[in-house]
Amino acid sequence: MKKRILSLALAAMMLVTLFTACSSASSSAPAASSAPASSGSASTSEATSGGMDTSPITISIMNRVPAEYIVENNHVLDEIERITGVRLEVTAPPIANYTDRMQLAMASGDIPDIIYTWEMDANYEKFANDGLIMPLDKEKLAQYPNLQANLNQDQWNRALVGGMDGEYYAIPRANAQSRWAVIVNQKWLDTLGVEMPTTPDELYEVAKLIATEDPDGNGKNDTFLYSPTGLWSDCWLIFSFLPFSLQHRPAYLPDPYDGEYKIKEKMTGYFPYLDFVRKLYTEGLMDPEWFTNNYYDDRTKFEQERVGFCHNGSGSEVGYITTFPDALERFKTYPALLTEGYDKPRNEIAASTWGGFMINADVDDYKLDRILSFIDWANSPEGFELFMLGVEGEDYTSYDIENRSVVRTDEQVEHQTNYISGYMTFAAALDGLPATLGSTPELAEITKNIYDEFDAAVDTINIPSLKIPEIDNWAGENPDIASKKEELEVSYVCGKISREEYEDFLNNTYFPSIADAEKIYIDTMNAYAAENS
Repeated sequence: MKKRILSLALAAMMLVTLFTACSSASSSAPAASSAPASSGSASTSEATSGGMDTSPITISIMNRVPAEYIVENNHVLDEIERITGVRLEVTAPPIANYTDRMQLAMASGDIPDIIYTWEMDANYEKFANDGLIMPLDKEKLAQYPNLQANLNQDQWNRALVGGMDGEYYAIPRANAQSRWAVIVNQKWLDTLGVEMPTTPDELYEVAKLIATEDPDGNGKNDTFLYSPTGLWSDCWLIFSFLPFSLQHRPAYLPDPYDGEYKIKEKMTGYFPYLDFVRKLYTEGLMDPEWFTNNYYDDRTKFEQERVGFCHNGSGSEVGYITTFPDALERFKTYPALLTEGYDKPRNEIAASTWGGFMINADVDDYKLDRILSFIDWANSPEGFELFMLGVEGEDYTSYDIENRSVVRTDEQVEHQTNYISGYMTFAAALDGLPATLGSTPELAEITKNIYDEFDAAVDTINIPSLKIPEIDNWAGENPDIASKKEELEVSYVCGKISREEYEDFLNNTYFPSIADAEKIYIDTMNAYAAENS
């Protein structure tokens, strides 16, 4: 128990800022699974588990799930228990403050057996270094076939602590390959008589029309181009200037204009990007309240038709069918804007994970084995289908895993959000694809066609999944400078300070502070590039 003695210093650190990404949900297709596809629940434990221990056991978990999701008397969780013997005791804080609640639990020492982390970030590494979560032996993990089949090495690398030679402290949740796009109110473009812009200059002209020509027809100039949840959330716009990266962290990709590795603030397109957003803001072309947005506020405003563009994945218009029956006519997804000098838009994808599952450092060997076996089963076709689709006959009528299409009655559609959630799963994708590509076989086919068109239209660039602690952890170790930099960056975009004032901070405070980490990053990436050229 010594490893869990917590100091007041830990409690003081529990609200370290999380840095938002294009969804940390990043992207690269997992390795293909050799396990056979199944449909529906098997009738015996042995048939479903490959001989895993299915004796009764309770495993506690803290997970990030929607408010609509019912934990008690959930027939899907009951079926999972019938098959595996595992009764999941779920603590489900609201999504909006999940991170705060997770950090409170870690600081208090009242830690569930499994803890979901949204990011494998500096907080995650601190939990590991403080002995609160368990290191996972690589040889032991190799004994679990579904985990090995559904997670490739790049995905596992995201869970490393201590650099590339470190240990895993979480099991990544596989996510679908990302196709970073922008969803657009196509009716607005049609009303305005314009095509989808492909460059920042064209986007600026469309933004002026959206703000002044009343595309929603309500007689007011109250519509805007977009409402980001931060300066670094909208890949579709960022990609036209510089590679995407988290706040204070490098892109792990070279500058697209000169091929050199740099931190973001020294990229050729850094100030052109800030200047472009500054122009949109100062001219009233983007939502003036963007900097107060919380996560998903951008989508809410898009759905309310207050903005015309919103960061989302290719094919996301199909998902709006339930709330907008005319979604396929009303909305459309497009690739990112074109980078100057390039023939195709960029689609930068990292190892496709959606957070991961940490294990309490104090679980005994028996419970650890049961946890690993259970998560392995959840990454099998049967476990994946049950978590993602529910119980055949009750939550859906039939399922075709090859085409990722499901058939549901109206009644099944109505109640599924209460008992099934992509958040309440240990694998959000199998073989790189989500459980469904649409709510009907017809919509699944439409989504597949959209994916194919998108893939043909873009240059897909894989982001190396490396861990360089010196640069990755810099912001957590320098919170005052990091916070000040974020504040001044937003102040510059909002026209509150001049470029000279912001550059003075960068040159005299930010760059000197990050210089050592920057050098290690650049040296490491140059060596990586030489080895992989």
